[in-house]
Parts: sequence; C-alpha cells; structure tokens
Amino acid sequence: MKKALLIAGGLLLATPLLAVAGFLLFFDADAFRPRLAEAVQRATGRDFRIEGLIRLSPALTPTIAADGLVLANSAGGSAPEMLRIGHAELRLALLPLISGRIEVKQLTLEAGRLLLERENWRFTRAPAAPGVPPLVAPSATPSRQPLLELHAILLRDWRVTWNGEEFRIPQMRLTRPTLLATGADQPLDVTATLIARGAEALIEGQIGPPMAMGGPSPWPFRIGAVLPGTRLAIEGTQTGTDWRAAISAGIPRLDLLSNLAGRPLPPLTGISLRAQAALTGGVPSLAALEGRIGGGEFAGVTLTGARFTQATLAAPLAVEATGQFRGAAISLTGEAMPAALVAGTPTPVTLRVSAANATLALTGDWPGTLRLDATIPDLTLLAPLAGQPLPPLREFVLRAGFTPRGPMFREGVQIGEFSVTSSAGDLAGALDLRWLATPSVTGRLTSSRLDLGALRMPAPVPEPAPAPAPAAAPAPAAPSGRVIPETPINLTPLRHFDADLTFAFAEWIQGTLVLRQMEGRLVNQAGRARLEPMAVTLPGGRLALRAAADAVAEPPVLQLAGGGQGLDPVALLGAFGTTSPVTGRTDLDLDLRGQGATWRALAASATGHLGLAVIEGRLSGAPALALAQLPGFAGGVPVTCLALRGDADRGLVRFAAFYLEGAAGRLGGEGGMSLRDETLAIRMSADLRVAGVRVRAPVPLTGTLASPRLELQGLTEGALGAVLGGSSPTAVTGLSDCATSLRIARGGREGPVPATLPTPPSNAQPPLNNLLRGLLGR
Repeated sequence: MKKALLIAGGLLLATPLLAVAGFLLFFDADAFRPRLAEAVQRATGRDFRIEGLIRLSPALTPTIAADGLVLANSAGGSAPEMLRIGHAELRLALLPLISGRIEVKQLTLEAGRLLLERENWRFTRAPAAPGVPPLVAPSATPSRQPLLELHAILLRDWRVTWNGEEFRIPQMRLTRPTLLATGADQPLDVTATLIARGAEALIEGQIGPPMAMGGPSPWPFRIGAVLPGTRLAIEGTQTGTDWRAAISAGIPRLDLLSNLAGRPLPPLTGISLRAQAALTGGVPSLAALEGRIGGGEFAGVTLTGARFTQATLAAPLAVEATGQFRGAAISLTGEAMPAALVAGTPTPVTLRVSAANATLALTGDWPGTLRLDATIPDLTLLAPLAGQPLPPLREFVLRAGFTPRGPMFREGVQIGEFSVTSSAGDLAGALDLRWLATPSVTGRLTSSRLDLGALRMPAPVPEPAPAPAPAAAPAPAAPSGRVIPETPINLTPLRHFDADLTFAFAEWIQGTLVLRQMEGRLVNQAGRARLEPMAVTLPGGRLALRAAADAVAEPPVLQLAGGGQGLDPVALLGAFGTTSPVTGRTDLDLDLRGQGATWRALAASATGHLGLAVIEGRLSGAPALALAQLPGFAGGVPVTCLALRGDADRGLVRFAAFYLEGAAGRLGGEGGMSLRDETLAIRMSADLRVAGVRVRAPVPLTGTLASPRLELQGLTEGALGAVLGGSSPTAVTGLSDCATSLRIARGGREGPVPATLPTPPSNAQPPLNNLLRGLLGR
C-alpha cells in the first residue's frame, strides 16, 4: 500500500512537470511575435518591430530571447528610429509557472541605442484595432498574487544621444523589483555605470516600488553618484506629481570635472553644496541653499574662502569671499536674486569690495539704475592690483549713478550725475555712452579745479638690461633744412565715434600754467569735428577759439580761428606745449585753414590770415638770432611794439603789416614768404641808432625760415653816407609807425599802444671809428 501511494504521489508531482516540460519543448514562441509588436504599438502609438526570431530555451530556468527590437521615432524627428535593442533576454523561474505566475529572474537588454530629442519620449497610447484580442486576457477574478514578478533588470553596452551628444552606459543593474504586482511593496535597488565625455560615474541607490510611483502615498528614493573627485547624493519622496528632496554634493577639485562640463573649470577646492529642492504643482522651488569653497584660483584671484547662502528662490543669494589678487588681500560681499537676474526683471543688487584700505560699493536695482561709491585713501596702494604704477592721488572719492542700455550693457551705459574728488581736484557731470554701430559720447563735464600734473603716471622703474653688443653707430640723418616738420596728422580716430560734449573748468593747472574759466563744446559726427565755442582765460587776457577738422576728406582738413587781447604768448603757446619766442602783452587775430596729411603739407595749403600785435615785450629764440645781425639787437631784443599781419593763399603769405620797434630803432617792410618751401622775400626798411647816428636804409630779408639772411649792405652804405656826406638821413619806403601797424595787425580794431616811445637820436655826428664799431657789433 505504501509503495502504491508513493508511486501515485510521484505521478501526481511528475505530471505537471512533464506537462510544463512538454509545453516548453514544443511551444513556438515566435508565433507571438506579431501580437507582441501590435501590443507595443498600441501602448506607445509608434511603429514597433522585432527583426529577429523570438526563441525559447527549455531548462530549469527557461530563457526567452529576441534580437533587433526597433521602436520608431516621433514624427519630424531627426532619425527614423528612437530605440534599437540589439539583444533582449528573459530568464524565467520554472516552478512559479505551475501556479500561474510569471516570475522573471532577470531581464537583460544589450546593445541599446536610445535617441532623446524634442520630447520624443512622450508617448500616446493608440486605440486597439477592432477584432484584435489582447495579448493577455484579463482575469475574471483578481488574484492576490502578482501576475508578473521581475527581480532584476540588466542593461549592457547602451548609448544614449541627447541634444546631439552621446552618453555611454556600459552597465546598469536594477535589482529586487516587482512589476505589475498587486500591493507590491518591495523597493528597487539601482546600480549603474555611466560614461559621458570621457568621465565615468558610478550610480547607486534605492527607489520605492515602481508600481507605487506617482501614487497618493509618499514614494521614497535615494540615489548617490560618484564621479572623478565628486560625490553627489539626493534623497526624498514623491507624492502624486509633487517631489521633495535633499541634495548634497562634495567636490574636492572642480577642475577634475572639466571634461564632463565640456569646458575648462577653475581649480577650486573644498567645494560643498546643500539644498532642499521641491516641485509642487509644477512649480520648482529651492530652499536652504548653502555652499562653501575652501580655496583655489578663479579669474586670477587666489581664494582663501567663500560662502554663499539662499533661504529660498524668492530670497536674495548672499555671497562672502576673501582672497588675494597680485599679492594684495581683497574681500567681497554681495546680495542678488539669481532668478531675477536670469529673467532680466528688476531686482535689488548689492556688491562691496575692499582692498588696500579702499572700498567700492555697487547698489541699486538691476537692470535699472545702479549707484557706484568708491573711497580710496591712497591710490598708489592699488598699484599691485592694477599691475602698473598709479598717480599719487589722495582721498579719492567717486560717486556715480548709471543705467545700462540694453541687456548686460550691450548697447551702452547712461551715467547720471557723477562726481569725483581727490587731491588733484574735482570733476562732475553726466555722460551717455553708446557703443553699438558708431560709438558715441554725449554729456557735460564741470570742474572747479583740476591739476593735470597730479594725474601724471609715475615713470616705471626700468629693469636693468644686459649691456647690448657694440654696434656700428647709425649714420646721422641728413638735415632737411626745413622748420615745419613732416610729421603725419592722424585724424582717423575721429571717424570711429560721435560726440557732443560740453565742458566748463574753473581752474585748469598744467605745471606752472594756470588756465581759468575754460569753456567749450566738442561735436564730432563720424569724422567731422568742431570745437565751438572754446574760450579760456590766460594770464593777461581771454582767448576765444574755433576749431574744426574733417577726417573724412582725403587728405584731412583743419581750421583754426579766433583771437584775444592782452594775452601772454608764453602761456598761450605753453597751453599747446610750445615755447614762445616773444613775450609781452599780445593781441591775436587768426583764421587759418589747410588740407594735408602732414604738418608740412598743411602749411603748404594754408589759407586765411594771422595777426599778431605785441607791446612792451622781448624777442628770443630764432627771431632774436636773425635780428642779432643788426647793430644794437644782439643778446635778445626788447620790443616796444611788434605788429605782424599775414594773409595766406594756399601757402603763399603776403604781409600787410611787418613792423618792429625797440630801443635800437624801427624795422618795417612789406613782402611775403612761401610756406611751401619756407623761403622769405621781405623788403624791409630800417630806422636804427648806430653809435649815436640815426641810420635809415633798406635791409632785405631773404633766405629760409631755417636760415634767414639780412642784406646789410644798404644799411652800411646809408650809415657811411650819413657820416661822411653830412647829409640828412636817407629816406626809405615801407616804414610805418607803431599805432598804424598795430591797428592793421588787429584787423582794424583799436587797441593799446606803448606807454612811451623811444627818444629820437641826437643829430650829433660821432667819430667814424665809433660808427664802424656799431655796425660791426664790437
């Protein structure tokens, strides 16, 4: 009886096993290929095909495998295929099949190629075709056991393309899942290796049961990633469509992530980040953001520490940092709203920088009006930061308000009222700067005192250089014999900007020269510039000028006009960096225009007039050397009256007034000069006192500006004739008087004349030897 029972029991146990084994041996799995493809197409709304056969391998752990699984891309995609799986394999548990359960030990997907673009991962379920039975018939009575259990998912050799860039996944494993399980509560373990841009990341973590994701109960997740020199962690829950998570990261060296970022990253060290993130109702939020940087290099600054915090996205981000730049300690604090800055909406901004006892503060609303305040007790202490010597300014204070034009100052900046004070003086005004298309500057500048000498950069101390090898001395340049230099006139920069700038300086100091009440307006329109009006008070009088330049013309055109009364020529020419050959009370009247690429060419085309009236002065320099050939004019020439009036026509000058009067007598004449070749042709007459004798005689002035030549033969003959013949002084022509000549030089305007004129000489005749000594200058 026992034997019969054992046999019967064995048959009962073997029969199902034999039935299952027979099913596996004779079951044609490939017959389900069309129905499986149809089911996937209905679930995704995309074409799906299986290019290889579906194979079933009978064993204690049966295996179902298929090759070439292809899912089509969305309409309008860049490629016809969104997903291709080279090989798929299911390993089934045998015993659960007897009870009607499908238990998958492992799903393996190999050689996957996934393309993600333009949200092609969103699918639309297609309606089932009429008359097509479902792949699995629904059960009339729900089972309490899972219909399908999946214990592990393994991905091998996957490549994911996103936004034109490819990411490699050599291997990813998901373990302990339960899918399509009623009431399943087992979490899912995740391990994966991800390679992107040559950087390998190990991902480990655990997520809640997949079937519970998006449900009403909190669905937990915990994921960690290890990258080269970086650890990331995120832990939180999902409830419905809302997410909450705590994020932390530790980055020992930021530059190790350069390959992953696709660009060089600064070598910052000791970085830690913490934040609370959430997605509620589709709205992201960030809270309790905190970050620290231990040190490193950034933008040439050596950081010694940095910290930033942000309570919420609606709160400002606060930043604190300390470091060194070019050996100088600096510190920085700031607050701003990052989200508003990115969106371009107005937001308060505060930035403060301190270095070398100097402070700079930037406050205001971005992208609205900002205010800049800077206080620098000693500007020279900032020379290491600037990388060059700075002017020795003390108590430098800057106050300015400015508004950007265009996003991130792309179009320019409008500087409202600003003021600068320092030991060199003060400067104030308002400017509007634009740099799109043609750069331009408009506005005004004012100052009560400005010392340009205090703004001069100190000369850098040259480093000692090795002694150069002896070289042959260059051959000296051949003298040009010209006074007017062949220096190019470069007006090209005027073509590249527009300007409309008014200025008023109460006191302008340049070395020993003090200019007062300097006022003017500069207007430039893409190379056509004018300075009009322009007025300045010099020592002795006020000078008014008008200047114009046309840099568009080829060659360029320059014009200068204006004048003044009672001027000091030393101060006048000193304002232009030139030494004056004459001193005294001077009236100036000029209007000259020329065209040329060099100063010599400009002079050769000069047209207009120049009038110069001087009283009670002295000649020096080249004019004094030329007149030293005359008796009584050696060693500088005291000037009682000097009048010059020249009318120029394309470089040819005709003198309407040419008069000089001093203690030695009078000189006057007519004629002209050529600025084209600098030659002189002046018929000059002299009325001189030579050894007590009044001598009148013609003294032609010829030669060039570089080598003027006085023809003294007529003067000598006139003097000898006056002594030997005993006749009256010889009459000469072209010799006017002081008052008339000064009026002509002033353009017909009356003006001051010398207070006293020289006493006429005595008619007593001196001995001949005294006369000869006077003529010879001995």
